[in-house]
Amino acid sequence: MTEDGKQETPTLEGEAALDLWRKGRDVWNRWIDQHPGWNISFDGVDFSTERNSEGKLFFAGYHFGDGDVNFSGTTFGNGTVNFSGATFGDGDVNFRHASFGKGNLIFSNANFGNGDVNFSFATFEDGNVKFSKATFGDGEVSFKSTNFGNGEVKFDDVTFGDGKLIFNRAKFTDIIFLPHYLGSLSFEAYGISVNNLAIFGFFTSASKLKYFSLEWASFGGPLLLNGTLDIVPDLRSTRYSHQVDLSTLNVKLRRKWHKLSWPPKLSSVAKHPEDAARLRRLKEIAETNKDHQAALRFSADENRARRWLETSWFGSVLDMAFSACSNYGQSILRPFVALFVLAVASMALYKKLAVATFAAWWTGPGWGQSLFLSISNSLPFLPQSRSLREGALKALYPGDPGFCVDVLMIGQGVLSFVFLFLIGLGLRNRFRL
Repeated sequence: MTEDGKQETPTLEGEAALDLWRKGRDVWNRWIDQHPGWNISFDGVDFSTERNSEGKLFFAGYHFGDGDVNFSGTTFGNGTVNFSGATFGDGDVNFRHASFGKGNLIFSNANFGNGDVNFSFATFEDGNVKFSKATFGDGEVSFKSTNFGNGEVKFDDVTFGDGKLIFNRAKFTDIIFLPHYLGSLSFEAYGISVNNLAIFGFFTSASKLKYFSLEWASFGGPLLLNGTLDIVPDLRSTRYSHQVDLSTLNVKLRRKWHKLSWPPKLSSVAKHPEDAARLRRLKEIAETNKDHQAALRFSADENRARRWLETSWFGSVLDMAFSACSNYGQSILRPFVALFVLAVASMALYKKLAVATFAAWWTGPGWGQSLFLSISNSLPFLPQSRSLREGALKALYPGDPGFCVDVLMIGQGVLSFVFLFLIGLGLRNRFRL
């Protein structure tokens, strides 16, 4: 009994736990079924002398019940350690400070339940670590300061629940992180170190992820970060010496409507003010790696994140127009359509203003001359534009065209120049080598 009178949870531990494990999976699982809710503790146990004739340790298919499971400080020695298909309940699973020697560690298809899973400060010497198709529940999963040694670490087709996922200051040789489902709200990987290949892929659902950070991380080999995220990942202060591939990474800038202010903000603002700096870092990485299209995407979102927060009110209005008319130079169709609509609208207005010459503005002569005037004013650099414009003005407006026509021509000319510039910018960005 505890001091407050509650029943203390019974624990299978030490030599008793080791003796039961030695009897094999079937005996172990029957005992677990008969003793629901017990905690299991191998705290500090040395398994290095418990290996079979092939030098392997088997926990494959073992059921550990619904209580806490403790392997903290355990020494596993050299050789394969196999936890494939093992199942844990809703208690915490603790491998903190566990020591794995030379050999593979296999957690494929293991089910960790909904408790916290802690591999913090665990050490691996030389061998692959596989969590392929493992399932983690809603508890916190921590690999904080874990040293994975010289092998490959694979989290492929893994399912993570809603708990926090932590890799802060972990050390890898190679890491492949390709989850089947990521329900975690937070993915923290501050200061991780990867000597060779690092792959982080989010091709399936990661819609619940609210925070993903690789700040201060160091990559000694290629880094591939791809998939779709509903947030902006944080790669500020990362160091890398090889290619960083962000070509298939799509991120979403989260925005919200700001409270009433003066002057009023005419569009939503970035939900997280840090997103501008995060996107700027992504853009810098893409530019360094000559990925122009990715750099354009990140630059566009950076401008949106800075709007109203770092950019002046007038500058933000211009930014909105730049975004609407050309998606920051990424679209050719938008300014082309705008130029076409402007030319058609101007043609109709030129014809309307020529009512004094022609009885009905929607019928009769004058449409051809209005068309020539609009085209010549939209494309003034063409050799024929000047003569066409002079002829059309004489036909439509004998004498002085009047103030309204002059204003319309100036406005059409200015806007046409802007849209032509945006078309050229889009072509440059599309076919830039």
